[in-house]
Amino acid sequence: MISELKKRFGPKCMGLKVNYNKEVVYSPIKPIRFCEAVNDAFKTPLLFDPQNLICMGGRRSMGLLLDDKEMAQHLSTENGIALQTAKRALSEIPKMNTPIHNILMGIDDQLEKEIQPDLYILYINPKEVMNLSRDYTLKTNEFPIMKPFSYLSVCGNVFISTFKSANMSISFGCPESRKYGGVKDNHVVVGLPYSKCIQLFS
Repeated sequence: MISELKKRFGPKCMGLKVNYNKEVVYSPIKPIRFCEAVNDAFKTPLLFDPQNLICMGGRRSMGLLLDDKEMAQHLSTENGIALQTAKRALSEIPKMNTPIHNILMGIDDQLEKEIQPDLYILYINPKEVMNLSRDYTLKTNEFPIMKPFSYLSVCGNVFISTFKSANMSISFGCPESRKYGGVKDNHVVVGLPYSKCIQLFS
């Protein structure tokens, strides 16, 4: 499936597997943001440990920060928005209720022969998103999830949203993912569940 995605959308496509129980070659131990790890995994597969997250939004998304009070205050301060507005946004941005143990990122053609991803993350341009969304609705009779929030982009609004909903999710990025996560000016971030990819390419 990853070869089909790369053929259509280019190299910024990868598979991810949640709570993978075997070791792979590379497991970064440095403090890192989720989107930063995703960007690294476009180059080489890695086993990501959420305990190494330094981004509060990433920790919240992975189920490591269950109380949203601190997160809401952080969002309010960082973005200059009212605390109530931050709370309202967080009520709509999904998170895990129990912590994720690890994530195998960067599943490529070779690894996909042995490991079925849970989902794929793609960095693609707006026209490609439009065409993919049309095809997605045509094949699945569902519409992608597209939340208007400019925070917790790759971690919450794409990765967790796709994983929990089993639906395509779209995000325009956040300042952190554009600074650290390799999301370029012409990129939109898309999450695709494995099951829906099967439908798309059948």
